[in-house]
Amino acid sequence: MAQENALFRLTVLGSRGSMPLCRSDMIKYGGNTSSYLLETRTDAIILDAGTGILNIPDTGEKKKSLLISHSHMDHVVGLPQFLTSLFGKELTIYGSTAEGLTMRQQLDKYISRPLWPITLDDYNMDLEFIEARGTFNIGDVTVTTAPSNHPGGSTLFKLDFCGKKVVYATDFEHEILPPSKRPVGAEEDTGERTPLESLAEFSMGADLILYDAQYTPEEYVRCRGFGHSTYEKAIELKDMTGAGKVILVHHNPSHNDEYMDRLSEVIRERGEGDISFAREGSVYNL
Repeated sequence: MAQENALFRLTVLGSRGSMPLCRSDMIKYGGNTSSYLLETRTDAIILDAGTGILNIPDTGEKKKSLLISHSHMDHVVGLPQFLTSLFGKELTIYGSTAEGLTMRQQLDKYISRPLWPITLDDYNMDLEFIEARGTFNIGDVTVTTAPSNHPGGSTLFKLDFCGKKVVYATDFEHEILPPSKRPVGAEEDTGERTPLESLAEFSMGADLILYDAQYTPEEYVRCRGFGHSTYEKAIELKDMTGAGKVILVHHNPSHNDEYMDRLSEVIRERGEGDISFAREGSVYNL
């Protein structure tokens, strides 16, 4: 496909972290939890299935795929209702095995009684699960994975298409997790590189990075080990990678629009015009 005829578009469906919120003072940045849509002319690739997935626009006959970073509730809570809207259609779900459970087994624990009235088998659709490991292709998009630094485990995704590169780094902590918070089976840290340095290597030269910045630097001091990062580390990451743009995601549920506007001003005053907070409904053409 010729570069000039290529479509590679990101739509923010939801970018709130931890808990969905419906409040009048959170309209600007949105209250729906993590979900993003990447489109080419033939494929609709969804990143995570928080409540934002229910904002997905009509993608016509494009093949739908869902990449799940991890199965913490805020990242999958929108999936049962989304599947209802796909009755009779096809969906391929990519996700990593965690703590001995495949992604299908993880979702089975949630989408079943007494937590949900029906099971995955009750949806009238062609549902396929594929282990998200290494590098694979979705249509003309090359997807590369890496483990994230998050309690219980999570997956980083890098999506390459026609020379454009998007990195999805939600639920990532820039400091080494204590042993009690590391994913089951995770290798011991050798101390050779920090998690941020590893992410920078994975993200080198990205056109767009979606980076977890749930906390301010002051909040992070109280929340070490929770599995999230800050806008200051996003600035460092951009400098390390030469990324074209960094979009800050997984917004703290206690941060309203006014507060996030103030944080945005702090970032602008530091001369970082290519770093901004995700706003629900925003579209980025790559």
